[in-house]
Amino acid sequence: MNSFKVLAAFLLTISGAALHAEESWHINLHTVSYHFSERQHGKQWNQENLGLGIRREFSSDLSVQAGFYRNSIDRWSTYAIGEYTPIAMGNLQTGVYAGLRTNYTKPVMLAAGALLRWQSERYSVTLRAAPKMCNQCSAFVALEFGFKL
Repeated sequence: MNSFKVLAAFLLTISGAALHAEESWHINLHTVSYHFSERQHGKQWNQENLGLGIRREFSSDLSVQAGFYRNSIDRWSTYAIGEYTPIAMGNLQTGVYAGLRTNYTKPVMLAAGALLRWQSERYSVTLRAAPKMCNQCSAFVALEFGFKL
């Protein structure tokens, strides 16, 4: 429960910084991932990471997102991240994300990496890439689909 409070406080802090900005809301479906290294002790990574998130877009290059999913070590995780996507060409945006995630090798850990998003008026597809961030972790790419509310 303490990790959830940390994530909620982080998301509220980020959201409060952009109260007067133009905004839109999106629901995201977390789907699958691919890990670039093998897991220790002969175990397999969970690469079916089903979950839901909600994203608040403050401008064309700034948003926050929070949600839950079944993580790579087959546990339920919550997360809160900020996204900055300053590079755009048509419907494609690219940038970085950073925030917090729960229930991996520690109760709360850093979540960070790069993202590439295709976004139309109603729908989006996001590909996230993250480096290896701990001894028991793996670099990965993950796929999510979004729908604008």
